[in-house]
Amino acid sequence: MKSILKYTFSIFIFWLLVFFINRLFFVWYQWPIGNRIHLQTDLLNAFYKGYKLDFATAVMYSLLPLLLQILYFITEKKIFKNIALVLMGMFLFIYAATGIGDAGLYKEWNAKMNLQALEHFKNPSEVFEIISFKLQLSFLLMLSLFTIPFYYAYKKTTHSHIQLEEKSTAKNRFYKSITYFLIATGIGVIIIRGGLTGIPMNQSAAYFSRDVLANDIAVNPFYNVLQDLTIKQNIPDESIYKFRSNEDAQKLIAEDFIVEKDSTIAVLNTKRPNIAIIFLESWSADNVAVLGGIEGCTPQFNSLSKEGLLFTKAYSNAYVSDQGIPAVLSAYPSVSRVAIVNQPAKVPSLHCISEDLLPFGYSSSFMFGGDLIYGNLRGYLLEKKFVDLKEDIDYPQYPKGKLGIHDEFMFPEFLKTLNEAKPPFLNCFFTTSTHMPYDYPGKINWRSAANDVEKQYTESVHYSDNELGKFFTEAKKQAWYQNTLFIVVADHSHNTIKQHEAIAPAHHHIPLLFLGGALKPEWKGKTWDKIVSQLDIPSTILRQMELPSKNYVWSRNMFNPYTPSSAYYVVFGAVGYINDIGSAGSHQQSNYILHSKNLDTLQATKLNNKATSFQQLVYEDVKNRK
Repeated sequence: MKSILKYTFSIFIFWLLVFFINRLFFVWYQWPIGNRIHLQTDLLNAFYKGYKLDFATAVMYSLLPLLLQILYFITEKKIFKNIALVLMGMFLFIYAATGIGDAGLYKEWNAKMNLQALEHFKNPSEVFEIISFKLQLSFLLMLSLFTIPFYYAYKKTTHSHIQLEEKSTAKNRFYKSITYFLIATGIGVIIIRGGLTGIPMNQSAAYFSRDVLANDIAVNPFYNVLQDLTIKQNIPDESIYKFRSNEDAQKLIAEDFIVEKDSTIAVLNTKRPNIAIIFLESWSADNVAVLGGIEGCTPQFNSLSKEGLLFTKAYSNAYVSDQGIPAVLSAYPSVSRVAIVNQPAKVPSLHCISEDLLPFGYSSSFMFGGDLIYGNLRGYLLEKKFVDLKEDIDYPQYPKGKLGIHDEFMFPEFLKTLNEAKPPFLNCFFTTSTHMPYDYPGKINWRSAANDVEKQYTESVHYSDNELGKFFTEAKKQAWYQNTLFIVVADHSHNTIKQHEAIAPAHHHIPLLFLGGALKPEWKGKTWDKIVSQLDIPSTILRQMELPSKNYVWSRNMFNPYTPSSAYYVVFGAVGYINDIGSAGSHQQSNYILHSKNLDTLQATKLNNKATSFQQLVYEDVKNRK
């Protein structure tokens, strides 16, 4: 077994060396990098920050050769050892082609190798017509120079570790080898997944810098292609989103985006406020008494609403966090089953308020008690110029639940961040404790009804609400509070004791509150009773600051009296729309109206057509983004 152990470690190290050389080549090919990487330390860090993806890729490339070597060890038939050698040659060729292609593509597109690029090889003649003979020859030369030396290095070193052990019986070799392989496979699966946490690994595990090039150096090119393939497989065919021409779809929703007059009611006492956004994980309006929810669950939020401007008819656009957070920060709508931030190649083209405020001296940060690898949020936030990202690993002093550090520890840390921030700032905090499994610490002084089907969730909201109240008690004592606008909003909603249908707008009714010293006194304790969406927040903020918001085509100024009162939302497999008349929604594959409220058949059809048109146009936008 010593020979198999040596082989295992040797092949793993071998692949890590290949990845390192490939990174050197990638950097050399992009040179000079100019100001694309601002810190020299980021360039150095890029060579090891992607170790998780490298480890995962090394395991993928190692398990099958290891199995063949074990079969040789058991049977003593050289055919398995020879097949392993040929297989490694093929793997080296594939990786070298991917790595060299990745470097060339990045030089041209500023994008990592992905399926969009590989799809061109469906028509090879087209590719060879576009690429000059000199470039083709250069590619083949580099491929040979990369593959052949490594192949012989593997053959002379790693491959030679497999030797038969004459003293061992065939039966003994069989049991030991199979046991070893099963253990090695189990460990390998954990490495590929990125650990035993509830969130599988993705490209953002390698992201660490504000500079896109530094992050892209760190991302293993082969892993990136596999991740892109996984993303594409999870995106349904466009036929289930398309019910009419895009021109007709645009006409159907146009009336909800056309205003009679570009007018803004000023609710802030400053044009350059500090902005602090608190994302409440999974909060539903059903838990909030001032929004018609159950009594006693959120006394702190209820009290704070008397000091701020409460939106009584705010709706989440999305149903998961990696859709909801970009809906608020980038005003980018969701499509059922699709989150654009999970497609790293498309993230750079998204607009974000963090980038819009950067020229005006705003610093930005994002804090989360969990792991920002979820939904590629780390990659999205870094790409959108959030400078300071904090997550669970940055606070080892606190106990962790299954999904991260709970709100009673993170709210005080957010207060510290705000105290240390240089104005003006855009600082965000994403709570944790109201996500299942609701393993928040300590006891609460309020209990939901015994027959509450969402008892644990409801009580977790009460726990989080208590920490929210403590935070604002301290925040109001700070000097910066007088010039700060707090936006307290749920990232999405959740099933509640009221058990709404997922497609019903009531399921998507969420808390949204503006408060802080930047809010004009006459608006404190008031309500805004028009239907609004998460998507409307960026445009509204920018218009309050007298800044342009034309980049946010899906976002509307909530404080323009002429803005239509409506909201579009999605759930998994379905889409809906609500306005002052009523609401309607349907399954995306049939257009059959599953939900309708306060509407006759003609009205329900019209509103449902708005919903499907909106989703169709968003899907087209996602699909066509480079």
